[in-house]
Amino acid sequence: MSRVTEIAAERVPAGVDYTHVLRTPTASPAAALMGVMLGILSFLVATPLVSQGLAALYWLAVGRPGEFTDTYRSLVGYEVPFGLVVGHAGLAMLIPISALLVLFVHRVRPGFLSSVVGRVRWRWFALTLAVGFASLWLVLLVQNLTAPGGPSWAIQPQAGALWFILVMLITTPIQAAAEEYFFRGYLMQSLGSMVASPWFGILVSAAVFTLFHTSTNIALMVDRFAFGVLAGWLVVRTGGLEAAIGAHIANNVSAFFLAAMTTSMAQVKAVTEVTWATAAWDIGRFALFTLVIWLLARGYKPERVTPVLA
Repeated sequence: MSRVTEIAAERVPAGVDYTHVLRTPTASPAAALMGVMLGILSFLVATPLVSQGLAALYWLAVGRPGEFTDTYRSLVGYEVPFGLVVGHAGLAMLIPISALLVLFVHRVRPGFLSSVVGRVRWRWFALTLAVGFASLWLVLLVQNLTAPGGPSWAIQPQAGALWFILVMLITTPIQAAAEEYFFRGYLMQSLGSMVASPWFGILVSAAVFTLFHTSTNIALMVDRFAFGVLAGWLVVRTGGLEAAIGAHIANNVSAFFLAAMTTSMAQVKAVTEVTWATAAWDIGRFALFTLVIWLLARGYKPERVTPVLA
């Protein structure tokens, strides 16, 4: 018997949806709240430590030019390709944080963060990822073609665009998945263990997701909250994180790619506000993705509840 199996001694309840996976016989609101607080605290500590550690190594490797704070600001602003490694590696810590919380606080196998069957359903994930890119680019093209004054895209790659894109393709999927494992994964499951309705976990996790993407622009906050709600609903309807991860990867990869080819990744990283029109287009493409995945799930039939012998 492996050490993980010994620790993960709690039996996942049979026939429950994704938000109730951690509603084990010994589950309690106190444990759930402790896990949520530990998760947020770990995120606030681990993410900057990893990012600053990598930034320090970069600063030393390039000969310590100027002040470290200036180099760090340049990196987290995505002004150089390695900045994506610095930023995304810090966020990637959400995956081990989520797994450790499920294992040690709730004593459940971390595989149940991925889906109700305890693992990633790779074929389903590949399908949702393809739908994510297709639906997103369809809406983006319509948005661009119908923009006041005509199409606004002009191909003007930023300096070093190839390196930015290569690093982005490696790191962004991990960053997007990490956010889903924590916000739509651990938070929804931990909060869901306290109440019968899945909507409590969906709405609260979406609110926390919005707050962590700091902005005081109401349109941008509504944009991110809507994504959180739609992604959370899909997690429950499909029994796992695959669709939410697919949508998140498609959104972030496309945004960074388009920025590298037209303006710069630093510019899109610096966005702190959007217009209501932009928010409406964003929500529209998330809604289109949600509708298509819901229709596909009716035929594909991914497992929505835990098996009898989980």
